[in-house]
Amino acid sequence: MACRSGLVERSACRIVTAKEKIDRLEASIQSQSDQLKMAFHQKIDAQLASENITDARELTCGSHVKTEYASEFDLAKITIVVTSALKGAMAVKDPQVESPAIDQRAIAACTDAVNCVAEAAKSSLQSSASLSFSMTRLSPGLYAFLSASSVNIKDENVFGDEAVTTTAIFYRFMQSINDLKNKAEAGGAMIDARNLLTMKTLQAALTEQLAEHMINIDTWTRKSAAYSAAIKAIEDRLHAHGAQRSAFNAILQHPIKGNDFY
Repeated sequence: MACRSGLVERSACRIVTAKEKIDRLEASIQSQSDQLKMAFHQKIDAQLASENITDARELTCGSHVKTEYASEFDLAKITIVVTSALKGAMAVKDPQVESPAIDQRAIAACTDAVNCVAEAAKSSLQSSASLSFSMTRLSPGLYAFLSASSVNIKDENVFGDEAVTTTAIFYRFMQSINDLKNKAEAGGAMIDARNLLTMKTLQAALTEQLAEHMINIDTWTRKSAAYSAAIKAIEDRLHAHGAQRSAFNAILQHPIKGNDFY
């Protein structure tokens, strides 16, 4: 069963036609679940191969589905599910294997990555659609993989001038013992900087969506404000570590390969 925002749930409760359409929307993405999961794992295999990581093992994986109006920027319930899975994976320790370190900054970076891929999946625009998959090295030996896919419906007679979107996000956390032994720095500032650039890319895409009549001006205003708040939170973390300029310079010198945040 998909998690629904309060506005969507109230629409479903008030209007029979709305409930039927929302049920069909959620059933549509659920029917694609196996195919989407397979594609997700294939992308992971390809990404690991490109990074010459040959010993990765799965710690945990799963998926979560959220249905909401286009103007809503609230993925709290999805991020809670994903970060709880991450914390759970770290709590289960193999006595023969040193567990990778995980701190609040890594969890925050994972949360930002969830927001990025989920928001990117909601847009059909080429500029942001390619960002709906990510690989993030949260700490030595610990990798987070995220992917998202969305379906939407727009019916002015039922939902007004806003689209309703159902987004499925898949997550998988993996460990590389070789990378853990290497003890290299995770580069928290680099992760934040990449998430920041991605969030700014998605914010810029809002104007394209407005021009294409995918969203109205009220939705543009609300979402842009939400993006700005998310961007400020990441910038504050970067400034707190005095790392913004060096992190951005490193990204400009070594741009993101494909979709990864590594």
